[in-house]
Amino acid sequence: MFDKPVVRRVGDIEEEGVVVENKQRARYRMLFSADRTETHSLTCGVATLDPENPLPLHRHEHAEIYFGLTGDACVRVEGENFPLSAGTAIFIPGNLSHAVHTTTEARLLFLFSADSYSDVRYIYLDSE
Repeated sequence: MFDKPVVRRVGDIEEEGVVVENKQRARYRMLFSADRTETHSLTCGVATLDPENPLPLHRHEHAEIYFGLTGDACVRVEGENFPLSAGTAIFIPGNLSHAVHTTTEARLLFLFSADSYSDVRYIYLDSE
């Protein structure tokens, strides 16, 4: 176990992308993940989404939290829409299907109850 605080600045982290069926989707910068940082128990990062590249319907075993930083998004969970804007958070229990769409560019913080992002196994249910 690691026994010291870890500090990261999002602007110093290389941007990565989510690719679903050979199409670029959300972009993200991973803040904390045991496979990249000396951390454990939680994984989080900052995602950037735009209208042309929604995060398609998917699910995963780990619970997840989205917290709106900028812009406006719509999080669809099990067929129900939830608006997400700056200062708003949503908790999504594990294994519930969800997707994120935007009408403008939006940034959100995402958190998983997992040691590492590589532990989160996405199951995509559609490509849009």
